[in-house]
Amino acid sequence: MTDETARLAALHVQNILDTAPEVGFDDIVRLATRLCNTPVALVSLVETDRQWFKARIGFEPCQTPIAQSVCKHAIGQGDLLIIPDLTSDARTRSNPLVLEDPHLRFYAGAPLITPEGLTLGTICVIDHVARPQGLTEGQADDLKALARQVMALLEMRRLIAGRDELLVQAEGHRKQAEHDHSELAAMFDQAPNFMALLKGPEHIFDIVNPAYSRLIGHRQVIGKTVAQALPDATEQGYLDLLDQAYRSGKPFTQVGAHFAVQSDPDSPADNRYIDFVCQPTRDEKGSVTGIFVEGSDVTEHVLQTRRVAALADFGETLRDMGNAEDIAQAAAECLSKAIGGSCIGFGKVDLQAEEIHIDVDWCDSYGVSVVGSHNFRSFGSYIENLKRGETVVVSDVETDPRTVSEVDGFKKVHTSAFLNLPIMVRGSLDAVIFILSARTRKWTSEEIGLVRQVGDRAHAAFARLRAEHEQQILNEELSHRMKNTLAIVQAIASRTLREVPDRDAVNALTKRIGALSRAHDALLETRWVSANLKDVAEATLSALEQVDSFHLQGPPLKIGPRATLSLSLLLHELATNAIKYGALSVPEGQVAITWQVENGTDLDILRMTWTETGGPPAHQPSGRGFGSTLIAMGLIGTGGTELCYTASGLIASMEAPLAELQQP
Repeated sequence: MTDETARLAALHVQNILDTAPEVGFDDIVRLATRLCNTPVALVSLVETDRQWFKARIGFEPCQTPIAQSVCKHAIGQGDLLIIPDLTSDARTRSNPLVLEDPHLRFYAGAPLITPEGLTLGTICVIDHVARPQGLTEGQADDLKALARQVMALLEMRRLIAGRDELLVQAEGHRKQAEHDHSELAAMFDQAPNFMALLKGPEHIFDIVNPAYSRLIGHRQVIGKTVAQALPDATEQGYLDLLDQAYRSGKPFTQVGAHFAVQSDPDSPADNRYIDFVCQPTRDEKGSVTGIFVEGSDVTEHVLQTRRVAALADFGETLRDMGNAEDIAQAAAECLSKAIGGSCIGFGKVDLQAEEIHIDVDWCDSYGVSVVGSHNFRSFGSYIENLKRGETVVVSDVETDPRTVSEVDGFKKVHTSAFLNLPIMVRGSLDAVIFILSARTRKWTSEEIGLVRQVGDRAHAAFARLRAEHEQQILNEELSHRMKNTLAIVQAIASRTLREVPDRDAVNALTKRIGALSRAHDALLETRWVSANLKDVAEATLSALEQVDSFHLQGPPLKIGPRATLSLSLLLHELATNAIKYGALSVPEGQVAITWQVENGTDLDILRMTWTETGGPPAHQPSGRGFGSTLIAMGLIGTGGTELCYTASGLIASMEAPLAELQQP
């Protein structure tokens, strides 16, 4: 008898081919998918011209032709067959199941070996994505253990069929099966994911593992229905999901689902986030008998994602804030989204009185507002830590030595735990960001780190406000002195030049000084950072009697201090010439001032046009005075002005790089 003949004979002795599904085998493939984290698991038996699946999950056909079999390559191998990428292995890359739907990519199979060393098939796990790393050592060991369990079940079936002859051997195999079951139970208990087995349409707890017990607050649930044991979960709609899965017989999956765990009705809920699947279990007839719940607690991942988003939003929000109260409110809202708490806020510290003054805070339904003034000593001795710039982290006010003597004070504001972050200014305690929790709480390093980041950004924003306030005071003082100086210069020029017979030149000088003064005022409005082009133009032309004859049109545009002064002098000279010789020398004359930005390949260009109409024809002057020189210098003092003298009036075209116009 050849080896293949013996192997097929051993397979047929099992009398298992084409039999109905059995719970034991179905449970094994389901557990295999969870242990190895794959969508597909099969108990595959290899015959002459086909491979037939006693149990399957994630794979629709109950059998495939032997030509499409990957398991056949495990026959006679004696150990795990692992193919990390089916598309790159010569044995499988042309397999239709690899090339076409369902596009298999990863395979790991543990051979089902009889005591005589004959391989009947495999228990295999399959994925639709390649796994260069294969299985972990633990997963490989688990898959081998499941193979032994399959063989134990096969052998048990055979023994039951022939129990009159094999009664003594059956006892030994029973003990082996119990041992293997214990191994599976141990793996169930040690699994990092939470698991629970519910029986019947009432969803009675039959088995839960330690991870599930931790998730629900270590409540005693075995033998109770979900409605009895977990009223909080029932109120949140989870019982409806179980009913749906039980009635339909279809698995139900959710990702990042919110689960507010409230093991004590009088305590605040503990907000958790979970990924889970409700998988109906069936008997040998295929009828649904219960629900297997499996999942993982992804709370930390969800919260970390929220922390990053909240911190980014906080940074964006701070850019537009101009007062301390708004900054404090934004900091509290950021922390409420990212960390949560019963009351969150920001307070200014009076170090001499050892008091904190709170103008704004944020509270949830369990929190009590603490807006007002409070003495630190009324809540313990931790102010000494704050004075040294140390973050105060208290997980339980009733056990922390700094707060245990003042528990009653904390109870009045519904606080069982809190976190205080000091904000220091020049080495001295200036303010505190606080988070109060109505329940005891272990603060994580990530939460403390986020509070520090929010505190640093809030501190920087407060410092910016102080600096801007101080700069504004300085600017106003400088402006006052500058205007006084320009007024003195203007008075000196008028007095010094009063004997000069050419009064036009004297008037031109004093008016130019006036134009500079008005440009200075426009810059002061924006603290000498920039000025609006239209505001500069209007301020320059406002002193003229013909101000209503000017028409300005162009997009809002900020220009820097240097360009502001140049533009002011340029428009003053053009306006003066228009009044003397051009369109504004007659009542019906008009001047249009337009500007636009043209986007270039290398740089953007501002183009401005001065167009006079309704006046006498324009003629090029015979000489070149200082005014002509100012006009020729253009928008930023570097040229770029083109003058066109037409019968309808002067047209002045000016251009300059936008980046240079906006330089501080």
